[in-house]
Amino acid sequence: MKKRMMTASLLLLCAFAQAAAQSPNVTPPPIHPPLTPRTPPPKPLPSEPTPASLEAKKKYEAMLEKAKKGEGEVDYRALRFTFFETPEFNPLSGMLVYRPLWGALAQSNWPEAVKQAEAVLSKTYVDVNAHMVAYVAHRQQGDEEKAKYHHRWAEGLLASIKAGGDGKTTGTAWHVISTSEEYALFRSMNLNPVGQALKHENGHSYDEITVVDPRTREQTRYYFNIDKPFSAYARK
Repeated sequence: MKKRMMTASLLLLCAFAQAAAQSPNVTPPPIHPPLTPRTPPPKPLPSEPTPASLEAKKKYEAMLEKAKKGEGEVDYRALRFTFFETPEFNPLSGMLVYRPLWGALAQSNWPEAVKQAEAVLSKTYVDVNAHMVAYVAHRQQGDEEKAKYHHRWAEGLLASIKAGGDGKTTGTAWHVISTSEEYALFRSMNLNPVGQALKHENGHSYDEITVVDPRTREQTRYYFNIDKPFSAYARK
């Protein structure tokens, strides 16, 4: 059921994009502006990789190579979490590229959207926003093979974020490695973030995000476990 809902939402993004390209009167989905940050001030990431992070990098690269080749079932959650342990991970990078990615798509500039997505994926292949944008842009340009490829990655990454809970309580919170994953998930659900709060409970940190359904105006709260991005700021 969840997979069918995410597929429908990604197809909805394509429908908006196609309509916007054909008519100036159609407004594409909004580029969600980042809410007021509730995370600690960023600290410099380690200048020298640790033995553990280098080992994680080797593991991630091996997993990624198999996933790109389609060898066996892809564990997208493990890919995300392993990338988090590598020296290349930066908790801020996802939001720094968020607007350029979705901005090109909102302007129906498909070549630029592809360019932006490829630039992000060259550094962070588990960036779900980049795969979502690449999917829509390639589909709009008629490249069904590449669109299908990025659709598979987008769905896999989104499903891995939602795995293990419904996100409606801290006990069933969705685990993310960056704030940008939160925004990608809400885009896939066609929900607009309107409020944010930071919660600490039983030794864990959570983003409490209030969203509104633009079709019904109904508001709902969702919770994300942000232990990983929080810990990244404290790396030394």
